[in-house]
Amino acid sequence: MKKAFSLLFIILSLLAFKNFAFAQQKPEPRGLQPEVAACFLLLNFIGDYKRAIEVGKEAVQMYPNDPNAHRCLGESYHAIGEFKLALEHMKRAKDLTSNMEDLMYIFNRIGRIYSDMGYLDRALIYYTGSLSLARSLGNRVAEAAVLNNIAGIYYRVGELDKALGYYEESLKLQTDEKEKATTYNNIAIIYSSKGNYQKAVEYFQKAIETHKMSGDDHRVSQWKLNLGDTYRKMKDYEKAEKYILEGLEGVKKIGDKYSEATGYKYLGWLYKDKGDKKTAKDYLTRAYDLFKSIGAEGDAKGVLSEIQKLEEKK
Repeated sequence: MKKAFSLLFIILSLLAFKNFAFAQQKPEPRGLQPEVAACFLLLNFIGDYKRAIEVGKEAVQMYPNDPNAHRCLGESYHAIGEFKLALEHMKRAKDLTSNMEDLMYIFNRIGRIYSDMGYLDRALIYYTGSLSLARSLGNRVAEAAVLNNIAGIYYRVGELDKALGYYEESLKLQTDEKEKATTYNNIAIIYSSKGNYQKAVEYFQKAIETHKMSGDDHRVSQWKLNLGDTYRKMKDYEKAEKYILEGLEGVKKIGDKYSEATGYKYLGWLYKDKGDKKTAKDYLTRAYDLFKSIGAEGDAKGVLSEIQKLEEKK
């Protein structure tokens, strides 16, 4: 009885804010079971991923054939970097629905999970499916989001100009400032990779300030990690460490393991550049262990290669 009352309190206390909260979020399906609705509210409005997972597990246990229960649990696992579990539930959601709009979001999410795991070919297959559905449904918001993700694939394989073109195409479709901030961050990463660090810093700071205004501490922390690594490339090690540590503290509070591992990787690079190979190896090892534990095999492999190079030089 106490558990049921607690769940009802969560739903009733948050429904009053629903229109405001989800204006900048991917819309969750309608007609949800109470437990599934509570999961989405905890995930998208409060940002309490751990509680969303707890409620999502209950929802999946109660409604094992409900695609929305699996979708919410999968998205919650993805938010904290538990990729294997996220993929399991998102694929289950895919198999349980034939709704084209739901499949559009599910395909995009599966693509993001595969991308984070380092399986870029599989990610691109799902992104392409999501993009096709977005265009056939006339959903410009979803189309912009998928274009952003496709650009990320081309960035990771080194096709920087092609990636920048997709980001700029995505930006033209966007009207929401919070979504634009994510694209600003991505464009900054491209400029950083091309060696235009001043332009990169400009776009990172624009992204951080926009997310600060919207109260998105998670994104602010992620972008601080990226800004810190750009200052490392500029050899401004003091600012680099400041922003990386601030970003790392923020993502750890959220429970985002993937970004936490990325922060350790950036610190490893920073100390390697400063000539402190021992500390660099310590941080890279922490990054490797965490990437490996969450199933981010591509990132883990890359960090392991760097550890081995440090050992060879030693």
